[in-house]
Amino acid sequence: MFEKIKGQDKTIEILRRSLKQNKVANSYLFSGPEGVGKFTSALYFGMAVNCHATLDRRPCGVCPSCSKFLSFSHPDLIYIFPFPKESGKSDITVQGEIRSDKTLMEYEEYISNKMKSPWKEFFFSKNIGIRIASIRMLEHRIQLSPNEGNYKIAIIEHADLMNVQAANAFLKTLEEPPEDTIIILTTSKPNSLLPTILSRCQNLNFYPVPKTIIEQELQNFDTLEIFEAKMIARMVNGNIEKALRLMEGGRVEVRQQTLQFLQFVLEKDDRKFLELSNQFRTSKNLSKLEEMISQLIMWLSDLAYFKHEQSEITNLDKTEMLETLFNSNPEVEDYAPDLINFMEKMLQRLTGHVNPQLVIIEIFNRFKDTFNNQNQSAAQ
Repeated sequence: MFEKIKGQDKTIEILRRSLKQNKVANSYLFSGPEGVGKFTSALYFGMAVNCHATLDRRPCGVCPSCSKFLSFSHPDLIYIFPFPKESGKSDITVQGEIRSDKTLMEYEEYISNKMKSPWKEFFFSKNIGIRIASIRMLEHRIQLSPNEGNYKIAIIEHADLMNVQAANAFLKTLEEPPEDTIIILTTSKPNSLLPTILSRCQNLNFYPVPKTIIEQELQNFDTLEIFEAKMIARMVNGNIEKALRLMEGGRVEVRQQTLQFLQFVLEKDDRKFLELSNQFRTSKNLSKLEEMISQLIMWLSDLAYFKHEQSEITNLDKTEMLETLFNSNPEVEDYAPDLINFMEKMLQRLTGHVNPQLVIIEIFNRFKDTFNNQNQSAAQ
């Protein structure tokens, strides 16, 4: 099943080799960007060391052990992830039982989402974190003998969200983990972990998935046009989970809004643009705005290719709009790089405490200056 993990061939080969040579470490850190297969690789690796199949077929995905891992019901799987804390009390007992009915419901919904559609975003009702109660539960569980498998597998997802007390307690666990336990941490922010935790783990790096691989994967879905697969692959910066989310829903609406935005720029229609921008008064539609800015960056990239490399264009079905934009400022090779840098800065600003409507207004004004003043460089 390792072949299902795309774009991480070197890392997967390291894991395969450790299995073949029977040189499995007690603790690993899987670090890399969001949505590139860190958690799936951790789960499959745990499956592999406990799989009933022959070595060359592990993990097989069909034996009783693998089936239990895939349903998160294997007694030797300890899965810790950030979730809410209620009423100032710990929701987890030492044995791993959740006291609060509401927390338990959200816990089960998260697990269900992880099994059925792991690329979908899941939003808890309150702020989340990994607290010391979860680490105490981990300490208790790993002291027990494996129930069915060769190893107990502990996966700590988003390990950077351990609070200070949890991180310090976990450090003690890492100092002398039982030989029959494999602990795997996943994170997109390794620098947020204690240096002493980092030093005690074998670090395996995961990288953005190449856009060619994402495009190929998306083209396996009959519901997607070739130009849409190409567009999404360029938008997601190597995040294959985000690509699947966009494929599943929302891409048509955001693309239509992006086309409207460009039309308002060309027509200098401030009134209609203001109506469009009003939906971004709050952070409620922040993800849509992020996708819209990403699409605008692709339009700028297409304009840079328009004159000399049209085979690289993503918006193949909108060449008329591209031609109109290009003719409004033919010095595209001069202004596109600076404008793309500007747009990327706007994306970064959205991660801070900023009014998203002000961001889209600033972008609109910059685009108007660019595409309605042929003598003005976008760098100004």
